[in-house]
Amino acid sequence: MLKRLILLLALFVGVSLCDRAVTFKVIAFGEKVQVNIFGVKKYNLKRNTAEDPLFAGKISGLPDEDFEFNYVVDGVEEKFTRKMSIADSSTFNDLFDRENTIQPLEQFQYPNNTWNRSIGKTSLFDNSYIPTIHFSGNRTETFFHSPGTAIKAERVTIYLKDSRKSFLNVPINAKNKDFEKFQIKMTLSKTANIKGRYLLKFRNGSEDPTNLRQTIYGNIIDALGMPSIHSNMVRVYYNNKPAGFYTMQEEAVSESFIRAEFYGDPTTHDINAPDVIGDIFDCSCGADFEYQPYNISFYDPIDPKNNNKNRDKVIAFTKALSELDTSNEAELEEFDKKWFDIETFHKAMSMEYLTGDWDGYWYFTSNFAMYQDVSESTDSTYKFYFITQDHDETFGIGLTDTINTVGYDFPKLSYTTMLNKTWHGDAYDAFRRTLVDKFISSTPQLQKRFQDTLISIVQNIFNPVAFKKVVDSYKERYTPEVEWDYSFTRPYRRTRQNPDWRYNDFLVAFDEALPGVPWGLYDWVTLRAEAIKKEFCISWEGDTNPPSKDCVPYKIPGLEEEEKPTTTTIETTTTIATTEVTETTETEIETVTETETETLDVTTTEIITTTTEITEATTTTEEPTTTVTTTPTSTKSTKSIPTKLGGVQEWLKNKKPEDFKKSSKSKRSTQQLPRKSYI
Repeated sequence: MLKRLILLLALFVGVSLCDRAVTFKVIAFGEKVQVNIFGVKKYNLKRNTAEDPLFAGKISGLPDEDFEFNYVVDGVEEKFTRKMSIADSSTFNDLFDRENTIQPLEQFQYPNNTWNRSIGKTSLFDNSYIPTIHFSGNRTETFFHSPGTAIKAERVTIYLKDSRKSFLNVPINAKNKDFEKFQIKMTLSKTANIKGRYLLKFRNGSEDPTNLRQTIYGNIIDALGMPSIHSNMVRVYYNNKPAGFYTMQEEAVSESFIRAEFYGDPTTHDINAPDVIGDIFDCSCGADFEYQPYNISFYDPIDPKNNNKNRDKVIAFTKALSELDTSNEAELEEFDKKWFDIETFHKAMSMEYLTGDWDGYWYFTSNFAMYQDVSESTDSTYKFYFITQDHDETFGIGLTDTINTVGYDFPKLSYTTMLNKTWHGDAYDAFRRTLVDKFISSTPQLQKRFQDTLISIVQNIFNPVAFKKVVDSYKERYTPEVEWDYSFTRPYRRTRQNPDWRYNDFLVAFDEALPGVPWGLYDWVTLRAEAIKKEFCISWEGDTNPPSKDCVPYKIPGLEEEEKPTTTTIETTTTIATTEVTETTETEIETVTETETETLDVTTTEIITTTTEITEATTTTEEPTTTVTTTPTSTKSTKSIPTKLGGVQEWLKNKKPEDFKKSSKSKRSTQQLPRKSYI
């Protein structure tokens, strides 16, 4: 009887131990990779390909309960313990020595997000996971040591949390080569894409000691509900060697971005774009929207990037804009519907003002995009959307004396100091801000509409409580990544780079000033939000110092309505998504072939900038080198600028086309005058 009980017990234990199979996947840069199942034994994992740093294996006979494990690479064991839940039959794509593969971050929350045209972040921009990008090949090796020439990388593999995708012969080029961690631009194609996107940048954020300003800005505008380039922080490697911790980002002036952001389904992540999308315009310093039909060079900074590469629709837009009577509500509503989206423009201008985005439209008529949505346009009307881009020079980075004339108190300045103003910050900057003049300051009602948007953003996001709650979660998540980023010698060497931030600068930059950056990140937000609180007598959730009852809010001149604007605040929350993986019943260890593993040859490239010939009769984009220079007290603008301005008589400013009609019957070509005189 006792023997029978012992045999039954042994059988029961055997079944419980051998009844479960689990797949392990880890990105590791070594030769021998093992998974150590605590209390069981170590198992060897295998590469899928020689170039692939992903090691995987399916192991059977594991405990039918929660158990602990870790990874061992070339004899070096992780110093922490991982846990496998009874509910899971597979890991995500773990990274050796990263303790938390999935770590949901706090999210910015805004109650009036009505933008539902994007496919959304997808797993590519899901910031609960940090993707890994691996470049490989001989040409790739040369590029990372000497990035002067655009190449075709032999192989690029993108590892997301539960999938990977490889691309062959990928055009890449470098920018910001004054820094050892230079920027990389990668061009895939419509057919060979990653989650619908096929043009991506890996940005270095070298002037930002936190390297997070671009990501923060992008996540805020995404929460606000407007066309927004998406970002995620990633690790980049080449030939199994570290390159850096980068911001992976879309490019606003690309068909890749437009198709995903304007013609997507956020539920299915499908893209239903027309065969030919509308016109995209890349706007650099001096880009403004006065109606100048006889001064075509005025529109030079508005650069068409696709289709017919002309500015006819922009000129038609400026004509309609010049004729718009914004005090006529019916006319304004029709213009909003047919020509220009005012709501998203107000959100964009609120963010430029709040962050001190001096390299954007409001401060410097620079670094923005305009998209003419073909689905809302007709043969005679062209619906435009304003799109912000390049958010590195924000939250106090790079502010020079040209913009900042008050020093440390700059964040306390009211937006009203930026209305009805003659600008012309340098020889290339425009004199006016026509879109601001028209859609913010032209009537008290439009100013109130903008001001209500601004206040709502401050109450929900841009205040020291809500902002810090989200960004603290970024700091916690990314601190180990930044420490890793400064732990190795980069392949591309510079004898000097300025600024030359270090790991300790990252740690203190959230709360403290640094040379050339007079405000800590949180300090900037607090100063700006507190000034707006005082100006409009507002408060926000968690505010420990609300305005007094005697506070008198700013009153818009000419506005009859005297009541305070009605805004909505919400409680910020974090939603943690769980992922279930179906168990398998196989009992042996085997090499894993993932269901979403693809290798694609990039044989066509959707490039909308000038192409440069390279080997193998293919084309890629070589962008001009941009030099970034800073000093302890100021940072010069390093962005590209248009051809130097010409001159035109001052009297042209108020002329209309009919003023130039001739009584003679003889025909002559359209008059093209140089730009208006700024004397």
